[in-house]
Amino acid sequence: MKAQIGFEQIVSLLLFVTSATHLVYLLLSYYPSYINEMKRQMILSEAYQISEILVNDCGDPANWYSVQVNQIKRIGLLNESLNKTNVISITKSINATRLCDSDYQRFKQLLDLKNDISLIVYIGNNVLVNCTRPIGERVARINRIISFDNGSYGELIIWLY
Repeated sequence: MKAQIGFEQIVSLLLFVTSATHLVYLLLSYYPSYINEMKRQMILSEAYQISEILVNDCGDPANWYSVQVNQIKRIGLLNESLNKTNVISITKSINATRLCDSDYQRFKQLLDLKNDISLIVYIGNNVLVNCTRPIGERVARINRIISFDNGSYGELIIWLY
């Protein structure tokens, strides 16, 4: 028995291999952009979670700004004396800036962050909190309108890198 391969079989095999190779190439070229977009979306989700924690949590302990740094478990900017959400304490905001300026790594640890953060809080047109680190490409940004315990309004901006 002799195996015979015809011209049509060679052409169809060559066409199949070319098509399969092209499909694999397209999948592999799409994969990095998909992974990058997935990472960006995860960082954006983390930025939103951090903004929620800062705006709607008073921290642990609630008077974290008046205890020693090693006793703080979590930072939150919510004014615990008022029974309202999204009302930021000016005192806690100022102390968050001090903590960030004095020990940035501890600040990140208290927010449970893996990425670097820039936190800016405006009260009117004035900057109240400025915890910025020009480290790399800004990946995710969250803006929130907030109110303060003195009745004024402002904006919270979070950048994660």
